Amino acid sequence: MKSIKTILTFLTALSLVVAFSMGCKPKTEETTDAVVTFLKGKVSALKSGQDLKLQDRVVEQETIKTDKDALLDLTTTLGSIRLLGGTEASIGALRADQAYLKVNEGDILVKVTKLSKGQSVSVDTPTVVAAVRGTQFWGRVNKADESGTFAVREGSVLITRKSDEATVLVKAGEAVDLSPGLQILKTRSAAPAELSAMDQIDQMK
Repeated sequence: MKSIKTILTFLTALSLVVAFSMGCKPKTEETTDAVVTFLKGKVSALKSGQDLKLQDRVVEQETIKTDKDALLDLTTTLGSIRLLGGTEASIGALRADQAYLKVNEGDILVKVTKLSKGQSVSVDTPTVVAAVRGTQFWGRVNKADESGTFAVREGSVLITRKSDEATVLVKAGEAVDLSPGLQILKTRSAAPAELSAMDQIDQMK
């Protein structure tokens, strides 16, 4: 009788240990997809080798290239990104609380809802990283000479230069120009053409 009780006690303890260990496993961060919500012209997904269509889902690590006169809107849980013509960008990370876009060349428009604590949206270029929070802005990357411009319509964007970690906060109505020989990052008033170019953000979902 004692041996049966001992076995039952052992099995009960073992089941508790197994249940506890399963409950303590770290949760794997689930990735989400970006959805094509607007498309004009030819846009290619370079890794899959396919041309994108409306309502296609673009996965993490995919690289996208727009033809000269093309437009593409990608909508995520955190906001929308428009790739203008002649742009190449890849999705570095795409999760429920994080969006990380790498822009190699071209022009983008970004419309991000007000983020909660723990959520983040970042745009990575060859020379800087732009951290976004509740923002509408335009960014341009010139791959050939590593120059670029960021202009903000609403909210603010924190620009961090990779070479020396120098930062500048670009607020609504301001812009910053980037070039390899620039010593100090300084904001300026956004040009009328830059502000009018950002009006198309209103068309984005």
